[in-house]
Amino acid sequence: MDTKHIDTMQKYTTKKSAKRVRMSMPFGLKCNNCDRHTDKGEKLYCFKRAIGIDSTFEVEIYRFEFWCQCCRSDFSIVSDPGRYDYVIESGATFVAKRFHKFPYRL
Repeated sequence: MDTKHIDTMQKYTTKKSAKRVRMSMPFGLKCNNCDRHTDKGEKLYCFKRAIGIDSTFEVEIYRFEFWCQCCRSDFSIVSDPGRYDYVIESGATFVAKRFHKFPYRL
């Protein structure tokens, strides 16, 4: 085994508590840095970390850390077991719905 690459690989790994998962976005959002839209259902890679336990349901709360596909800035969402939903924590803005204009006429 070649050991000179171990330091390089450890630089790109995160803490043991974080897992790299592929997740579809639960809602549409917009990056605060470059204004790129990420639609609901788009699949992105993220880091999943357990950050605590909800006191009412005794369920773990997770933080999902994504990065923008255009400018590589970070944004994160947190699970909210009380509302059965996710909350944007930082780096992005919620977008309710996006309408696409089709280039053809009927």
